[in-house]
Amino acid sequence: MIAQQHPCLLVEDIVARRGDELIFTYSRYEVADPGFQAMAPRSTILRVRARDVTPDWLIDRFAELRPNEEMAWHSLVEYKGAGFHIPMIDFISRPTHSVLRELVRILATMGFSDHFLLFETGRSFHGYFPDVIPEQAWRKYLDGLLVLDNNDGSSVIDRRWVGHAFVRGFAALRWSHNTSRYRAMPHLTSFVDHADNGDVLSGPKPQV
Repeated sequence: MIAQQHPCLLVEDIVARRGDELIFTYSRYEVADPGFQAMAPRSTILRVRARDVTPDWLIDRFAELRPNEEMAWHSLVEYKGAGFHIPMIDFISRPTHSVLRELVRILATMGFSDHFLLFETGRSFHGYFPDVIPEQAWRKYLDGLLVLDNNDGSSVIDRRWVGHAFVRGFAALRWSHNTSRYRAMPHLTSFVDHADNGDVLSGPKPQV
């Protein structure tokens, strides 16, 4: 179940593109009251080799969490001493078709024309593009997220999350469900691709 629906499945996609010499990063963090999460204690950056990220490894990491802790996966990926990033996104709510179209356009301007994965978390939605990009391109990507809005002008992105990413030097999204603060484990809800006419296609991830 974890392998099929959990965000860890994106690791397999990234390794298929970039090889298994990548080092992924993550952390454990204490859950705080709303508005104070950025100041809550967090572990040092933890590292794991790509080949070691398996469902069993993930279950073991969940078992290590204290009752008030959750696990976050980081955008930062190391490869032969250089830093890269997984393009992530924290949506406030389910993104509309027009927002998905604009996101695909932003990715296309950066040379990406492939799919991204959308996960429901119980309160919001998390998106991942299953690849890594250099630091400079990642900061440009974050800038692009800040211009994404709904047709009525309301925010679609958690802008505080983007700000924290700039300050920390990496983005982070929750991978566990260990406390009552959150409603569910992140699980795959859509595989978002684009058509030749520039439209977007959204549905279950194809089985291969």
